[in-house]
Amino acid sequence: IAAFIAESMQSCGGQIIPPAGYFQKVAEYVHGAGGVFIADEVQVGFGRVGKHFWSFQMHGEDFAPDIVTMGKSMGNGHPVACVVTTKEIAEAFSSSGMEYFNTYAGNPVSCAVGLAVLDVIENEDLQENAIRVGNFLTELLKKQKAKHTLIGDIRGIGLFIGIDLVKDHQKRTPATAEAQHIIYK
Repeated sequence: IAAFIAESMQSCGGQIIPPAGYFQKVAEYVHGAGGVFIADEVQVGFGRVGKHFWSFQMHGEDFAPDIVTMGKSMGNGHPVACVVTTKEIAEAFSSSGMEYFNTYAGNPVSCAVGLAVLDVIENEDLQENAIRVGNFLTELLKKQKAKHTLIGDIRGIGLFIGIDLVKDHQKRTPATAEAQHIIYK
């Protein structure tokens, strides 16, 4: 195995938050096989979960990915992305004889946008806002669940929230057509 890549919390796949210890165990197996663990923070990073700036931090202080990919929210609509890795991996890459390569790395406009986004996250305390607004929204959704049998599980943290729409609560039968209708509305 060369690498294992996963979102720190599965976003479009259903707002799935892995159980405690899951990524530590996966990383143990991946490292044991000689691979690297890559955390995808493209959608779930930059304070979206509130308490932590990176979603992988929710998995504990004893967990650190080898590589982190990030983008989207990094530019708040401007196309910019980034990869961060350990010193060991960076040095292995540079000592491999492979010449450093990129297309637009270091573009001053993109760098300014990324720095401005970081400033806004910090100056406007958007992580605390994610907690406050996320908790408020979750409470509103729970009230809606009491009124609408279509709503199944409500899960998430901060502003990372997902809602299951189900036809049958016991069987958790997906309400696919109803979900498509809501999405298109």
